[in-house]
Amino acid sequence: MTDVVPPPMVPEGVNSLYRRFRPGRFSEIKGQEHVVRALQGAVAHDRVVHAYLFSGPRGTGKTSTARILAKALNCPNVVDGDPCNACASCVAITQGASLDVVELDAASNNGVEYVRELAASAWIGTSGRHKVYIIDEVHMLTKASSNALLKTLEEPPHGVVFVLATTDPHKVLDTIKSRTQHLEFRLIAPDVLGELLTDVVARAKLAVDEHSVEVAVQRAKGSARDALSALDQIVASGISSEARPDFEGLFGAFTEADPVAALTQLARLAHDGWDPEQLAENLIAELRQTFLLLVAPDVSDLYAGDRERLAAWGQRLGLPKTVRIIETLGKTVRDMHSAPDPTVVLEVAVARLTHPELDDNVAALLERVTKLERQIAQGVGGSAPAPAPKSAAPSRPIAGLQRTSSSAPAPSTPIAKAEPAAAPVSEPVPAPHVETEVVATSEPVAPAEPVGNVAELTLAEVRDRIERRVMPTLLRSVQALLRTSEFRSFADGTLTIALQGAGLKSAAERNEPGLLDALKQEFGARIPVVWAFDGAPTVESGRDESTVLRNAEEDEMTYSEMDESPILTDDLQKHLILENFPGAEEVS
Repeated sequence: MTDVVPPPMVPEGVNSLYRRFRPGRFSEIKGQEHVVRALQGAVAHDRVVHAYLFSGPRGTGKTSTARILAKALNCPNVVDGDPCNACASCVAITQGASLDVVELDAASNNGVEYVRELAASAWIGTSGRHKVYIIDEVHMLTKASSNALLKTLEEPPHGVVFVLATTDPHKVLDTIKSRTQHLEFRLIAPDVLGELLTDVVARAKLAVDEHSVEVAVQRAKGSARDALSALDQIVASGISSEARPDFEGLFGAFTEADPVAALTQLARLAHDGWDPEQLAENLIAELRQTFLLLVAPDVSDLYAGDRERLAAWGQRLGLPKTVRIIETLGKTVRDMHSAPDPTVVLEVAVARLTHPELDDNVAALLERVTKLERQIAQGVGGSAPAPAPKSAAPSRPIAGLQRTSSSAPAPSTPIAKAEPAAAPVSEPVPAPHVETEVVATSEPVAPAEPVGNVAELTLAEVRDRIERRVMPTLLRSVQALLRTSEFRSFADGTLTIALQGAGLKSAAERNEPGLLDALKQEFGARIPVVWAFDGAPTVESGRDESTVLRNAEEDEMTYSEMDESPILTDDLQKHLILENFPGAEEVS
């Protein structure tokens, strides 16, 4: 018996590569070993069921596998479940001229009447052993059409096999799924696609280099048909470098945070004819590989050349920035679908990615903080000076607490002298310890003069240092109170201050803690203050103590209204009560 030479699968000439080199046997199907194993075993052991459901991404071999199954069911020379591809039945099925195979597209033939005719024709016999119905895109059938097919699909005539193919199995009715054996097709691995394309190049004698094969594999994304179509395009154009955009300049702009260079590179790619959505999708694909090379290099499916290139860019970009670019571009692609001008949306996104100050999300803020930390670290290392910290806003004190900023105005009038007074009226009040925060100002304050024994200072020295250094740090109400007073004596480390009238007693006691703190900070030791109260005022004629108090309080209120800095207090509620009700005491 002489061997029969099989005719070509599809006549050559104008046909595309994916039609000329469509698999004709189970052994020629790439990347679907689990499906091939199940079908070959079913044919070899006569265990074929009456209905199959093939699901999976496009270009993974669903329809080709259905045709090979039809050949195997009608081929008289089956070997290990594989058709001979040379007998009359196999040749007729290959050429699409067999009455034993009926193919239809449910996307264009989904009417109820059409499905009813198909179910009725299943009872008409043919010369072959099996009659195979291949229904592509079965999820496009309407609910009524699916119900019309149910009875025949569940109990078909003897020798009839249904093969349903779909890319969206979740859209197929559960009543259809339950009557079929479901086989799921998967995306093809890049190395398998590379072997397939290399074999096709050799068989077709194409003048294509290895780089072109790599480009076709990357563009295919796991689809054999897409890989062959991309290879067809490269062969037709003769230039593999134009099969995908060149993002080297854009990667450099991302690394250097240069919005001008980024927008220039984007305009260049658009001038070369690339659609903005194509650019965004291709850029996301390359950045995904960069991300994988940084996190899990074994997961990346890149070839050697692209692997080294994107790994280098990943090291320069860093993981946080890479993730931020991917997330931003992903949202941008979604927004571009509904935008009147997708180019503007992409340009704004690229500007934000290269200029974090334009973006206020957490990732952009984190990138800005990281940049500042890097600059500070470089300054500490000595390569560049660290940036000087900005002067903080002065903190607003409360009640008699000390103002730590030196920006308060200096007293414009000297402290008035008063007549000597008798023994002090009130005993000194112990000053509670108050934590104060030293706030940086634009004009540095000179350090305090060293003090040995405070008790050895003279009254003139104490008064001079209070006027020059202590009063500018106090509230204006305390300054007004001291301007109407006399520093009477300084003996044994105790300062006696005489006030003009007993009406100022409550104001003096209320502001005493802040004054004591300021004195301690200036002289380096606690200086008790004894208040003395005299008779009629001598500072300005016509101004009694009530006028002085009212003017001091109004002065402080005006200052507080102008001061927007934060309040330093441990108990704001207690502070507000004491401020509005001077002399109040808490009763437990």
